[in-house]
Amino acid sequence: MGANWSSTGEPDHVDDSKQDISDRLTITGLGSEWPELLVGTEHLREYAESIYPASAPWLQKLLMVNAQTGVETRAVLECWNDPMWRGPVLPTIEQVHEAFDKYAPPLTAGAARKALNESGIPASAITHMVSVTATNCKCPGYDHLVAKELGISGDAERSLISGSGCAGGLAALRVANSMACASSLRGKPARILVVACELSSINLRAELEAANQSGKLRIGGALFSDGAAAIVLCNDLALTEKTPRLFTIADWCQNVAPETYDEVSVTTVSQGFLVYLSRTLPKHAAAAVHRPLERLFGGKKELPPPTECDWALHAGGAAIIQGVAKSVGISDHQLRATSAVYRTRGNTASVTVLAVLDKLRTMGPGTEDVVMCSFGPGLTVEMARLKRHC
Repeated sequence: MGANWSSTGEPDHVDDSKQDISDRLTITGLGSEWPELLVGTEHLREYAESIYPASAPWLQKLLMVNAQTGVETRAVLECWNDPMWRGPVLPTIEQVHEAFDKYAPPLTAGAARKALNESGIPASAITHMVSVTATNCKCPGYDHLVAKELGISGDAERSLISGSGCAGGLAALRVANSMACASSLRGKPARILVVACELSSINLRAELEAANQSGKLRIGGALFSDGAAAIVLCNDLALTEKTPRLFTIADWCQNVAPETYDEVSVTTVSQGFLVYLSRTLPKHAAAAVHRPLERLFGGKKELPPPTECDWALHAGGAAIIQGVAKSVGISDHQLRATSAVYRTRGNTASVTVLAVLDKLRTMGPGTEDVVMCSFGPGLTVEMARLKRHC
């Protein structure tokens, strides 16, 4: 099955089976890593009420939403219990960056080592590295620290993606796909490490303070968690007989839905990063999936319809998951991995969709075709169609 580049115009009518073998892109390793500390609904209540009056209307609304999200546990850093983050003086953006530099590299390296070990590929053999985060914006980026910790060669090509928010994990995979195809055209092997890391807990105080100052509900504090995920992607020239074949990437695309620019955003303030999610985001997300689905499945009679595929859908929130399911016509079983990750880890932004794919392959037999889908600022939809071999 070769890679099939979807045009931005009419749907392609290319038979995957006729693609040249050199076009094939294979996922050879996956890994997810989470902080050990898990918190539930009562933990957020205790955290917030240790700083702000329990009677504050905005806090009462937040805690009500927190109890209704469907998230049972979220993974957070050990600094959740650090008095510095709960004191009368708010942490500064500089302290948020310092915390990211401290915690992100080892967490990301842990996910990467799992993916590399499964692939049987040493870090020193990686030819490209694509990294993404929505909770840090320093230069040099955290990818340099991760590469150093793993022992990735200075000759490896690196790209750090920003501005993609929750769509970042799949955006990074899309960029890696293009890199692998370019290497194939040049007759060179591509062994690409894709990593995503999000540390939302170090921005929780900024979220709470913004709500306290405005008196308005900000739901980010009830949804987001910390974690990292990694994928190793190879072109055919990098594969050996012993290399695992987990998934092949058959096609991918990106689409920006019209008139949705203000639906979701991440902004920087003096205390950290703030996430804005509009009330109408679930409705727009449910509508926005149809265009990329048409590009990946439309007119391709050899493919099953997306309603018959397993999905690795971004766990952006219960309303988004349910809205997409209803809009497309997919069952709870097809979204079993998304539901499992959302219930136990909440929304980990760019990490989530990669972690969902990692979870899916552990949940027993599934469909041969798999749809990956995530949403980010814009409103941007990232989507890919995979073939499962595990």
